[in-house]
Amino acid sequence: MEYKTLSNGYKIPSICFGTDIVNYELSLKKRTAQRIKYILKTILRRDTRKFKRDKGIVECTVHSLENGCNFFDTSRAYGGSERMLQDSLKKVKRDSYYICTKLNNSAQLKDIPARTVLEESMKQLGVDYIDVYMLHWPVEGKYLGYWKQLEELYKEGKVKAIGVSNCKIHHLKEIEKIAEIMPMVDEVELHPLLSEAELRDYCREKKIQIMAYTSTARLDFRIKASKRMEQVCRETGKSLSQVILRWHIQSGNIPIFNTSTIKHFKDNMEIFDFTLSDNQMKIIDSININARTRYDSDNCEWDRLG
Repeated sequence: MEYKTLSNGYKIPSICFGTDIVNYELSLKKRTAQRIKYILKTILRRDTRKFKRDKGIVECTVHSLENGCNFFDTSRAYGGSERMLQDSLKKVKRDSYYICTKLNNSAQLKDIPARTVLEESMKQLGVDYIDVYMLHWPVEGKYLGYWKQLEELYKEGKVKAIGVSNCKIHHLKEIEKIAEIMPMVDEVELHPLLSEAELRDYCREKKIQIMAYTSTARLDFRIKASKRMEQVCRETGKSLSQVILRWHIQSGNIPIFNTSTIKHFKDNMEIFDFTLSDNQMKIIDSININARTRYDSDNCEWDRLG
């Protein structure tokens, strides 16, 4: 595993597994009634794909360390994801894995103190510190005040690093005006269709590490149909996902990947045994069309994002 050094000197892994999961509590043996209720609901709705996906994510997390990944991304907004991580990693020494979690929007909208939200996250995760603690979204009128609260939590040593998510350059500039400590990480949607070159340059200048979610653009049809991407895959002998994740690594990003099968998990970790050439990197860079597949922090309803 390769590591990235943040502006405060703290090192975190260069690739991360995303654990956005909604129905984990239903896989806990002690919650039989809830599990039965959910199973009946999914049968009535004929919506078993989400149930299988959530079950698969749990399995991937349980076996993550043996497959080379020890960095996990979660949030208070991700249903039972934090509790799932505690149960999946309860037999693992705390200093052998890293966790990034986030303060959710509903907490900001309700003016719940960041300390209270963090303590609940640590309780759910079963840990006494968080490696990277973030604001999940820059909620208008709230995020600057909450950033100051995160600074205090960092000073107290409850978190090893602090950062933001979904922040654009103008958000980061506003934070800089009031910050004693600048964000060490910015987690944003980033992939070949949305390469965010200007944001990446700005963050590099400010020593802010980029973490990339939706890192493979969910294998959008426009990437799958790209002759240029097909060329790079053919030249490297690697899959589309592997090529994109490698592009992130060489671009300086920490990609967050998500899968519900062990096979795909292993495949996504096999990106440290090859290197993209300068020309191949330029080819992937050229695919950018500023196409967003998720929410835009300048145009969204905060209360709908958890």
